[in-house]
Amino acid sequence: MNIARRIRTLFLLAVSAAFLSACATMGGTKTMTFSDADMARMLESQAPFQKRLLDVLDVRINHPSVRLLPESNRLATDLEVSTIERISGKTYSGRIAVDYALRYDEAAHAIRMTQVRVNTLQIDNLPSPEKSGLNRLGSLIAEQLLNEAVLYRFKPSDLKNAEGYGYKPSAVTVTSRGVEVTLAPISR
Repeated sequence: MNIARRIRTLFLLAVSAAFLSACATMGGTKTMTFSDADMARMLESQAPFQKRLLDVLDVRINHPSVRLLPESNRLATDLEVSTIERISGKTYSGRIAVDYALRYDEAAHAIRMTQVRVNTLQIDNLPSPEKSGLNRLGSLIAEQLLNEAVLYRFKPSDLKNAEGYGYKPSAVTVTSRGVEVTLAPISR
């Protein structure tokens, strides 16, 4: 097992333990909180995000850094971007900055990115005539590529344990403490 896989496994175990402890202490707390670093690890475990455009351009997005935006209930993320023109083989790299909201998808038992907005897209060493067109197209691709992307999928055992205490995940809110997942009572 390589180092990245071990780190990902340890992180998933830590998230599962946090979920189980949140469920076990239902008396006072009904939320579980993920820090900005936890969210970056969740994104990293889903990366790289890749998309081929019209069989001409391959786009790859990875290496996230995350900031909390509690005033707007959103997260901001900076990512590395690399593109390869399939015909010429030319490679370009750069950075993209996005912000987005989060939602809990009950059917998929997952936390998803939603309402993704590209704030900046910078592709290095791109010739000027191509820069504006590729920046507009790149922003559109990034929004489509990242919108509704799964950041975290709850394990069936975690959900079953929470249900045993009469709770299930519901709302996802960005606060100054981190991303809080509300555990709502199950209506019977």
